[in-house]
Amino acid sequence: YFFVFHEPFGLSYYNSPERRDTNRYPDIELNPEYNHQKIWQKLRQQADSQAVFIKDMSHFTFYLADREFLSIFESTFLVRNPAKMLPSLYNKWPDFTLEEAAYAELYKLFEMAKEFNGKIPVVIDSDDLVQKPEATVKAYCDAVGIPFIKEALEWEPKFRPELTHWEGGDWVLNAMFSTGFKEQKRDNYVSVEDNEHLQNAYEFCLPYYEKLYEHKLPIAEI
Repeated sequence: YFFVFHEPFGLSYYNSPERRDTNRYPDIELNPEYNHQKIWQKLRQQADSQAVFIKDMSHFTFYLADREFLSIFESTFLVRNPAKMLPSLYNKWPDFTLEEAAYAELYKLFEMAKEFNGKIPVVIDSDDLVQKPEATVKAYCDAVGIPFIKEALEWEPKFRPELTHWEGGDWVLNAMFSTGFKEQKRDNYVSVEDNEHLQNAYEFCLPYYEKLYEHKLPIAEI
């Protein structure tokens, strides 16, 4: 079993004295415990006693990523069609930047991980995960050499304080109170076609998504 960390380097990106040059959260209290080396030390200490699984955003880690950093991990890249992802991001942050959309950073990290580790990293498309969760998770486990545990596809919905760092957990409320992977239908999102900012972001992000999609994990029907 893994010890799971949720976006640890986001704390460095936004909340540390080393924070990225960003206008997001301008009044946030900066904590030196969130500096890159402190976070890195915490992760490595945990890994000494238990395998760790880290979910993070590509723009949080891109500026830390070098050969040593990427060679330590078994990297997996989760991608989503920007026609679906960008309206969701816009719903929370209508002023999002291309760096916060992070498709370019994701692709560049993929290329670096491929070069440093000498193999093509696993790429999962989110449509596969929500439409065929059992087959997708099984294919992923087979690809990275860990046991497939079917029971892990379902969980009890509950409030998880460890996920509430960002805006009180508003970003992950649906996930916290879900019972498994399933597709979310949102009719109230602004569509890419109806918004200039979304159109421009989509045109920028789509080529990176398409390059990553070429390597997506093949999913067999179960």
